[in-house]
Amino acid sequence: MSHEFLLLSLLFLVPGGVIWLARPDLRPLMKRMALASLPFAAAERLFYPRYWAPKFLFDLADRIGFGIEDVLFVVGLSGFSSTVYAVVFRRAPVPCAARGARPWRRAAAAIALVLAVAGALLAAGVPVLYASVTAMVAVAAALGAARADLLVPGLLGALLSAALYLGLCLVFAALVPSVFERTWRPSVLLPGRALLGVPLDEILYGLGAGFAATVFPAWAFGFRYGRAGSDGD
Repeated sequence: MSHEFLLLSLLFLVPGGVIWLARPDLRPLMKRMALASLPFAAAERLFYPRYWAPKFLFDLADRIGFGIEDVLFVVGLSGFSSTVYAVVFRRAPVPCAARGARPWRRAAAAIALVLAVAGALLAAGVPVLYASVTAMVAVAAALGAARADLLVPGLLGALLSAALYLGLCLVFAALVPSVFERTWRPSVLLPGRALLGVPLDEILYGLGAGFAATVFPAWAFGFRYGRAGSDGD
């Protein structure tokens, strides 16, 4: 298959689509996270081709540094990584008594900090995927330190997101045999470090994304995770 990344991106939209239909109360969160994820689509220029070398529609990665697939991927990833904790544990966003002012300004500051930390780590010679995961986890952990109620949801969201990420990668590998060996860079991935044929680096990315996507929106937009259908804890 010549456009593996497009297939992977479409697969990543499926869980969020199911959640969108099953949990209408989570749709505002998913919309916000889809918008907040867009800056990370442009970060493809950091990954391609040093981390992997897929073929992009219209060769956009070579032209502008990222492609349509990146937009679909980050929207799909944000959709399920920000909500899987709420779905599995039957939680829902409940506005905090003291909501932060100017939530999108807070969100933009956190996103800029993640990108800045990742850039600094890259400049220090840290491989791009590890720089990205470290930046996401470090910033989310700092936000969690300010909101201790978010740490447990963040950890559970990380584990659930990683499990779902792994499942999607397994489906992807079944549809496109040997895709990880062919398209990913073994010099970065450390050959042999895999789970069920999926590079551990990818699972690590799912962990980091799940932790950040569970903690970040609650901090930025001023909500906690309460029982679905009530305002209680």
